[in-house]
Amino acid sequence: MNSLPTLRRAGHNLANAVKRRPAILTANILLTQKCVQNCLQCSIPTNASDHSTMSMDEFKLIVDTLERYGTQVLTLSGGDPMLHPHLDECIRYAVSKRFARVHLLTTLYASERVVMKTLDAAFAAGISIGISFDGFGEEVDAIRGAKDVSRVVMRSMELLAAENAKRPSPMQVGVNVVISRLNLHQIPAILRYLEPFGWWTDVDIYRWQATNQREEDRLKLTDSPELRAVLEIVKQSPIVFTPDWLIDGFPDYLSGNFHKYCPYLDSPTIGSKFFINPDGGVKVCIGDECGNLLRQSPEELFASAGWAERVTDFEKCAGCWNTCYTTRSKAIWHTNAKKWKSYWRIAHNEQSNFRAAR
Repeated sequence: MNSLPTLRRAGHNLANAVKRRPAILTANILLTQKCVQNCLQCSIPTNASDHSTMSMDEFKLIVDTLERYGTQVLTLSGGDPMLHPHLDECIRYAVSKRFARVHLLTTLYASERVVMKTLDAAFAAGISIGISFDGFGEEVDAIRGAKDVSRVVMRSMELLAAENAKRPSPMQVGVNVVISRLNLHQIPAILRYLEPFGWWTDVDIYRWQATNQREEDRLKLTDSPELRAVLEIVKQSPIVFTPDWLIDGFPDYLSGNFHKYCPYLDSPTIGSKFFINPDGGVKVCIGDECGNLLRQSPEELFASAGWAERVTDFEKCAGCWNTCYTTRSKAIWHTNAKKWKSYWRIAHNEQSNFRAAR
């Protein structure tokens, strides 16, 4: 935590809160729309434009703008950021601005050399990393649109765990698991594989209403006894920090029987999340781009007709039930208090086991 810069930016956050204006507390910069996979649920690679990779000058300009405006958490993603030619420089520059947190979101689907280069840059900068793991064998190859996905990603995760065990300051790692019709039967085995690592794991369900998601019938879930049984297993896992109340709401969401909660409307300063494309275009969970940070200041963007259109979209939207709520809900500290103890026990054992293995 960079205390002084965080407190300084908090002043900007407070000013935005008074105006009930988004503070862009959390920003996700898509360094590139290129990816090593072609996931069934993701439209980013298929929507790649001629300007599919952000230049360093553009990246620095956007990071400077976000830092001035008050962003606290910066995620670098894609596509896959491992394909950006200057990823290490992007990481160093982002860290130099002393955000409260800089996070790298990547597939880890690459050769050992490329993965190690990425990990070295992340370790050197002291940032956290997030990955996705959605299953084994042919099922995950179909979901991810690539070959030997589980074998390659498992090798990369085990390499990361081994490196973490050697380093004096282990990297914070998060894993995202998306439940779909194709991998529902694998979820218990997925969790059994992940639990020894002791990494913070968030579990979501496939949905297709969001901006960067594709509608794919093969992935669609319905409320069923099998789903409810799997969700009970998910709730018992010591590494899953998705709040129980959110997991319990998945069946109701799939049945259309849920209470709408929209962070963009209910808590615009704290809850709003923004995605910045390689060309500077700003997107939210639904709709077209609402502005461009290479041509507008955030103040200008939120006073624009484009932003007014998005607010109208939020108001008309039927709502979602999304794990984006996880980090913004105090309930996580109450419903998962016992999991904190289990998590730290597993994380400690993971470090000890990998050190012993060496």
